[in-house]
Amino acid sequence: MQEKDYIQFIMEIKGSILKSRYKAASLANKEMLLLYYHTGYKLSRKIEEANWDTGVIQKISGDLQKELPGLRGFSYSNLKNMRQFFEEYPYLFQTL
Repeated sequence: MQEKDYIQFIMEIKGSILKSRYKAASLANKEMLLLYYHTGYKLSRKIEEANWDTGVIQKISGDLQKELPGLRGFSYSNLKNMRQFFEEYPYLFQTL
């Protein structure tokens, strides 16, 4: 085994690992962004259609925490931000 070939092989494997990790993180981030946008869409539409008070967002957050213990990212302020995100960019993901 030649040392130079071995080191090159290790570097190729390392490159593949790092590339795959980056791609996996990128795909996960995309899915989270889509989830947040879709959640904002659903909140916005339901509040408007059902004529709910915006205070319902606090209740939704609490109920989600009860249904999914340990759930992170769906606090009152985050849900409010998701709704605002959708309302600011209602056509952002039409092409996806």
